[in-house]
Amino acid sequence: MTREELIKQCRYYKGEEKCPFERNSNADLWWGGEKMFVDYASDDESFFQGLKDSFEDALASGHCNGVLVDSSIPIEKRVLIFYLDLWHGKWFPYDDFDVINQY
Repeated sequence: MTREELIKQCRYYKGEEKCPFERNSNADLWWGGEKMFVDYASDDESFFQGLKDSFEDALASGHCNGVLVDSSIPIEKRVLIFYLDLWHGKWFPYDDFDVINQY
């Protein structure tokens, strides 16, 4: 996917250099995660495919729920949400686990 196609999947990040949202808000949090996703996926062609493969494995094993299993949402968008869920769990492990649902 191109950088522009990846950005279209994002809810908050629209290619800005600096975050336009209030510091420490949920929008600020998700903007940063989406920016990292776009940066990594557009810099490394295999990154998105590897993430998609991991998502499909997690989906097949029954380790996903909520929006991740909602087939009405395009798989590219669910891969982004999957990335954000993993990223959030790694960098903010003491946060409320329901924060991904707020996304």
